[in-house]
Amino acid sequence: MRYLDLHALRTTSEEKRQAFEASIAANFPGLNRWHWSRACAAIRGENVRRNDDQSQDAALAADEDIRTAHDAYIAALHAYYRARDGEGGFLGRASS
Repeated sequence: MRYLDLHALRTTSEEKRQAFEASIAANFPGLNRWHWSRACAAIRGENVRRNDDQSQDAALAADEDIRTAHDAYIAALHAYYRARDGEGGFLGRASS
């Protein structure tokens, strides 16, 4: 894999991350990806301690636009890491 290919994959993943974060901001002003992540965890029943307003958790976690943008970001990020580190990832490599 050439450096330019890796650079393009990394750039794409950053663009997808920005789109994901913009989707949250557009649909839930004042909230960010950390609010979304904690809302999803809370809806799944995980024990997450929170000091912020939780009144929008259900709507935030269920928003399809945000979920779609997140899934696109994660797919692009994983494509970059697979190209950079191989299928097993850097930490998954056997030591010689």
